Amino acid sequence: MFLYKLRNKASGVFIVAIVFGANVMLLLHMGTGRYMQTEISSYSTKKNRFQQGVVNMFLNLVNYRHYHSATDGYIIKSLMEFSLPQTRAEFFDVLLNDTSTASQETNRTLLLKYREEFIEGSTAVGLPQNMFCTKENTNVDEKLDFTLSLGKAKITPDLWNLFPETSLFDDKRRYKKCNIIGNGGILLNSKCGKQIDDADFILRFNLPILKGFEDDVGIHTDIVTANPSMFRDRFDSLSTEASKREFLETLSVYGDGVWVPAFGVSATWSMAVKAAHLDAAHKQKMVFGHPENFIAVSHLWRAVGHPNPITTGFYMTTSFMNICEETHLFGFWPFAETANGTHIPYHYYDSNIPTETYHDSANEFRILWRLHQLNLLKLHFGPCS
Repeated sequence: MFLYKLRNKASGVFIVAIVFGANVMLLLHMGTGRYMQTEISSYSTKKNRFQQGVVNMFLNLVNYRHYHSATDGYIIKSLMEFSLPQTRAEFFDVLLNDTSTASQETNRTLLLKYREEFIEGSTAVGLPQNMFCTKENTNVDEKLDFTLSLGKAKITPDLWNLFPETSLFDDKRRYKKCNIIGNGGILLNSKCGKQIDDADFILRFNLPILKGFEDDVGIHTDIVTANPSMFRDRFDSLSTEASKREFLETLSVYGDGVWVPAFGVSATWSMAVKAAHLDAAHKQKMVFGHPENFIAVSHLWRAVGHPNPITTGFYMTTSFMNICEETHLFGFWPFAETANGTHIPYHYYDSNIPTETYHDSANEFRILWRLHQLNLLKLHFGPCS
């Protein structure tokens, strides 16, 4: 769980040169739009892909680890070899004609194989029980790396005392059915709310608006994620009593669990710590995502052809498959229209359009769709009956 220690200056120069050279090649591929077929996404442009390449090159240098990857496993090979049609029209035709996969049950044999390969590829630190910081896996005064920027964050005694004693997840506990809910516009007018709420565990992302959309997205939540930048942008940096009240009232909608990727960038670290102390004072359950776990899982997918940075949704989905016997995805959709050609917004609850993105959502969707075809998870992308 530590950065690779360079033995001498010569070996350091050699390794940096190799990693840098490999990332330059990746950058060139992404800049020309030939990497992992991102042309199918409505929100992906050559400029976005070039930016993805620049960010990926930086992150590979910052987060370099000696993690073994199970790139020769059956499922990993299947994901590497699988490709989507080049155009959205061709892909939508595939979706509309796939009438059998969605009704089939989870392939238990392949799911166990996936878990074996996932553990082998991401190392012990990538296990679900290490998805967030606990008093078991984190020490007082320990310094943990930021995943998207340089620097480290120190775990002070006051912060460590806010961490839970142990993880919510372990190798023995399994949820029969998990619903993981993205915020894609594909959910608008879907009438999937009842089906979404019918699960043993429900995960949502970035404090989504539920009121007024219950028929489409449901209301129940077990864990919701919250990016620290939201505390600044949506809750006025928690600088006033009014913003603090609004923040706490918002969290109360989602039940007991709020997962925060606090170790993303150094610029938002203090805001995440401030939110955690405020949350703790009102006896809710905010947890910090463990950066080493995120880096380990990211490394696994980078090794099989998906560049950093992975999205929180992709990270959570591929991790939760280790603790869910059935994994169902709603609201994961990287397109500006349905398969039938109806225009939809980027988020179901607003009309905002992303101006820039450093994520390769189209390639993540390619992998998720392949996992769907293998009956390892179920993607729901149409109206619910």
